[in-house]
Amino acid sequence: MKLSWWEWLPFRRWRIIGTVEFADEIPERLPKRAMVLVASGGPPKWVGFKCPCGKGHEVLLNLDQGRRPAWALSLSERGKISIAPSIDYLDGGRRCHFFLRNNKILWAKDSIR
Repeated sequence: MKLSWWEWLPFRRWRIIGTVEFADEIPERLPKRAMVLVASGGPPKWVGFKCPCGKGHEVLLNLDQGRRPAWALSLSERGKISIAPSIDYLDGGRRCHFFLRNNKILWAKDSIR
């Protein structure tokens, strides 16, 4: 997947920048607030993006409602992204727990960023 130079501009809002067939094809370096869908000829099964905490780790969420846990990604008429339920990332001593609603990050009070 090749990224265009304008995807790296700092004022960009949350957006979907492309689709790949397999999760291991998601680029290691992603722009801020950029998402990549994983789909192979059907509805997306995964979405990957860099965590908004700024520590550099990637979040990969299952979108397949037939498997658990699963998240739902929605796009409003104005192009604003929401994910339900909340994203709760835990790795060692780091916990990032947040909501993405209408392109805005809402941090949960139990986050250790």
